[in-house]
Amino acid sequence: MKRIAWFLRAAAPCVAATGLLVFGCKDLGSEVIDPNPNIQLSIQAAGSVLHKPNHEVLHLISVKALLKKMVFADAGSDDSSDVHRGPMIVNLDLNARMTTLDATRIRPGAYDRVRFFLHKPEDDEIPSDPAVRTGSGGDDRYSVVITGLYHDTPFTFTSRESARQELQMGTPLTVPESGIVNLTLKVDPYAWFEDNGLVLDPIVQEKQIDDRIKGSFASAFKDNDRNGDPD
Repeated sequence: MKRIAWFLRAAAPCVAATGLLVFGCKDLGSEVIDPNPNIQLSIQAAGSVLHKPNHEVLHLISVKALLKKMVFADAGSDDSSDVHRGPMIVNLDLNARMTTLDATRIRPGAYDRVRFFLHKPEDDEIPSDPAVRTGSGGDDRYSVVITGLYHDTPFTFTSRESARQELQMGTPLTVPESGIVNLTLKVDPYAWFEDNGLVLDPIVQEKQIDDRIKGSFASAFKDNDRNGDPD
């Protein structure tokens, strides 16, 4: 199998190596972790025209990403609440079933943007899934690993770079003091390999796939019933 590196921009500053820490930015000070979560994070791999079990060109087998930080930006201000945590492997369910990423607590309030970071493991981090770290060197650590078949030929597509995504929520997400709200992120990994109806070759069309991955996360919204549609 051929390994392909696609390169994404941005770094994840101030990322904690282990554990979970929730705090506010811009002089908000550190917050004590509350054992009662008020926000749940979910992700759904949305379907596309390529997402058919019998597709004759492309079939994705697994999509794994290492997520290390999420930032919730206050509606109408520059303040934010950051979720810092150690390596969290996101294993997308390619049958479009909802996957729970985490449940935690942030400062109650209304948020209209969410930023999150993909990052390869640091030198001293041992992720729970060996697929994202196959050795001790920098070239052996990955932020994303995709396996699949292209014209029935196996391939592995890997990234060693960091990526930052920012999504604007059409309706601000209100995080309560008590109770819990679910935020769903949507992404279509099949769309990373499609351009104007044409399937991209993961062996030779690296740049085109890179460009599509950089802005690949489509939306974020309140989804308390976790049906994949905004409430």
